[in-house]
Amino acid sequence: MSTSVTEQGRELIAAWTQIDRGVAEWVLKLAEFDASGVWAEDGYGSCATWLVAQCQISRSSAFEKLKVSHVLTRRHVVRAAFEAGLQWSKVRVLARLDGVDDERDEVFVEQAKADSVRVLEQRVETWNYYNNQDKKPTNLDDHYGIVRQRGFGGGLGKVVIEAPDDMLDRFFSVIDAYGDYLFRNPTSADESTVWTDPQAVDNFDDEPKRGPGAKRLDWLFDLMEERALVDPHKIDPYKAVVGVTIQYEDLMNASGPGLSSQGTWLTGEAVRRMCCDAGIHRIVVKGESEILDFGHEERLFNRVLRRAIRFRHMHQCAVRGCGRRITHTHHMKWWEHGGETCIDNGIPLCSYHHHLVHEGGWTVAWNPTTGVTRLDGPKGQVLETTTTFRLAA
Repeated sequence: MSTSVTEQGRELIAAWTQIDRGVAEWVLKLAEFDASGVWAEDGYGSCATWLVAQCQISRSSAFEKLKVSHVLTRRHVVRAAFEAGLQWSKVRVLARLDGVDDERDEVFVEQAKADSVRVLEQRVETWNYYNNQDKKPTNLDDHYGIVRQRGFGGGLGKVVIEAPDDMLDRFFSVIDAYGDYLFRNPTSADESTVWTDPQAVDNFDDEPKRGPGAKRLDWLFDLMEERALVDPHKIDPYKAVVGVTIQYEDLMNASGPGLSSQGTWLTGEAVRRMCCDAGIHRIVVKGESEILDFGHEERLFNRVLRRAIRFRHMHQCAVRGCGRRITHTHHMKWWEHGGETCIDNGIPLCSYHHHLVHEGGWTVAWNPTTGVTRLDGPKGQVLETTTTFRLAA
């Protein structure tokens, strides 16, 4: 075991050890808390959303800690090592070992005590690979997926695809074959000169180089859009649209970001680039451009109202920590009790929280002055959420 020769170093190591022990105690209690279901009494649809809202941790961290806590209920050797002082950073790696095998776990625990986290990750990854290479997955959906992750900032995001290696080989083979076709069949005279005119080659070389990854991404989008043109009856154009909301002044003055219908902040330049070849629709809370207030004569919120209300709540459920993007528009003062179908009386709720309000005895309200959504439970529970993006009255 390594240590520090400086007093400050020893203090930091001791403090980190205390933090690590606190995490261990917390994680070991988490599975029991999840299984009890008492988090539902606070108005949440899952233990993960409870953790996000009440403990202020990221959704990915919440799911990881939940997964590890449940793994430790079955992996008694790893749990005992955790309780005895094995670091959280190593336990979370050991939790990735497939299956339950006490003899194997004893070997890995001993290796973990001496290994760095990086070396331990390599051991676990290698063991899982050799152990599972000849096994047929019991549920293929557990091994397939495409997810969007937080990027590096600066307007860049990240998409991760997890699939069997043979499927990924097919994926890249198709994209590269399409790129080869584009190389052999330029679509314009200007593109042809890039490969035949020496002067054009010199000018082209002065431009920033695009790596193979960037080119493949261009080809992928070309393929998707080309397929949509071939079979337009299979894709609803409205559903495929990316909506972006931006302040009118920011759009006109080339400043300020915009909010996409996926809940992603886009740079102002990206929004203006999209507007070069897009229809523009204004969302107006009060004004003459569109009628947003139907009073009590209409019960259902129309598309314009729903769009404006969802925008006000970042295109997701208004309840703190929920994050679900498939929502219903709820009358805060119920229509049958005299509530109006207007923007100030509408709020987006996911199916779970909508059921809480209608069948669970909860009430919901939104304050247009402060931008705070308040959900009150039948046992005195209170969930308050501040609207990040608020439409002007």
